Amino acid sequence: MQIMSKPRILYVDDEEINLSNFQMAFENDFEVLTAISGLDGLKLFKTHSDIAVIVADQRMPDINGVEMLTRIYKSDPDPIRIILTAYIDPDDIILAINQGHIHQYINKPWNIERVRVILNQAVEKYNLTRENKRLLYELADKNRALKFANQQLADDLDLRERLEQKNREAEIKMMSQAKLASLGQIATGMAHEINQPLTYIKIVLESTARDLTEHNLNEEELQKDLQESQHQISRITDIIDHLRTFGSNNNNDLEQVSLPAALDGALILFNEKIRRKGINLKLDIPNQLPPITANLCKLEQIFTNLLQNSIDALEGTVNPSISISFQHKNNQLVTKFSDSGKGLGIDTPEKIFEPFFTTKETGKGTGLGLSIVYGIVNELKGSIEYQAPPKQGCSFLIYLPVSTD
Repeated sequence: MQIMSKPRILYVDDEEINLSNFQMAFENDFEVLTAISGLDGLKLFKTHSDIAVIVADQRMPDINGVEMLTRIYKSDPDPIRIILTAYIDPDDIILAINQGHIHQYINKPWNIERVRVILNQAVEKYNLTRENKRLLYELADKNRALKFANQQLADDLDLRERLEQKNREAEIKMMSQAKLASLGQIATGMAHEINQPLTYIKIVLESTARDLTEHNLNEEELQKDLQESQHQISRITDIIDHLRTFGSNNNNDLEQVSLPAALDGALILFNEKIRRKGINLKLDIPNQLPPITANLCKLEQIFTNLLQNSIDALEGTVNPSISISFQHKNNQLVTKFSDSGKGLGIDTPEKIFEPFFTTKETGKGTGLGLSIVYGIVNELKGSIEYQAPPKQGCSFLIYLPVSTD
C-alpha cells in the first residue's frame, strides 16, 4: 500500500464558510477535499481513492451526516468517520455509532489544535487498518501458496511411495529371476549330488535282496548298511529341502544369522559342481564369529551369486581356486571372496554393480548377480568393494555390521 505524502481528508458541510475555514486550518497538514452536501460528499468519495478520514456535519438539507457515512461504510469500511455538529442529541450519537460506525464526535465551535490531534490520530488508525489488511492479504496468499506446496509435497510423497513400491516389486522380481537362473545352472550338479547317495542305496538294497535269496544275510553288515543308507537319505533330503527353500523364500524376516552358516547353505548347491571342475576351495573360518542381523536366504543368495560368477570365470583356467575368509574387525564381519579366474577386465569397475551389466557372452549371463549382491549388502547397511589383483582373478570385500542385539 502506498501512503501519500499528505493524508487525504474529505470534509462535508452545507455552509461555505465552514468549508473555507476547515480547508485553511488544515491544508498544510492534509490534502483537504470539500463538499457542500451529503450527496456531493458521496459523489466525491466515489471519484477519489485513498480518503483516510471523512468529517461530516450532522444536519444537512439532503441527507444528514450519519446517513452519508453509513452509505460510505457499506462500500468501504476503512476510512475513519467523524461527525461534526453543534447539536448534542443522545439518539443521534447512538444512531451514529450503530449505523455509521462513527469514530468520534467533534462539537461546534471546534478548536483547531484539538481537531488536528483528532485528525492525526484518525489518519494513524486508517493507515494501521490498511497495513493490517495488507498483511492479512499477504498472509492469505502465503497460506494459499503453503497449502498448494503442502498438497504438491503430499502428491510427490505419494508418487515417491508408489515408485518405491514398484521398485521393491521390481527388485523382488529381479531377485526371483536371478534365483531361477542360478537354480538352472545348479541343476546338473544337483542331479549328480543326489545320484551318488541313490546309487549307494540301490546297491545296498540289491545286495540285501540277494543275501535273502541265498540265505546268506549278515545282520551286523546289514545294520551298518541300513545306518549308512539312512545317512544318505538324510543327505538327499537336506539337498532337496535347501534347494526348495532357496527357490521359494522371498520373505524379508530378519534374525540372528551366522555368516558361515549362510555360506554352508550356498555350498550345498555348489559342492558337487566345484568338485567336478577341479576347483580348489579354500576356507578360512575363525571360531566363534559373532552373528549379524539379516535374512538367511538373502545371505545365501550373496554367496550363491559370487560362487556362480567365480565358477564361470574359472572355466578353462589352470589350477582354478576360490578363497573365502571371514574376519571380525571394528564391529564388522569382513568377508573376502576371491578367485583365480580371468577377472573382469574393465576400466570402470564401479559399473559392475549396475543391473544387467555383464562381461559374459550374450546368453550366458543375466547381469543381475552382482547387482543383487550390492542391493542385499546395502539393505543390511553394509558395503562391498571390488578389488582387481595385479595379474588375474578378482576379489570382493563385503562389510556387514555385527548384530548389537
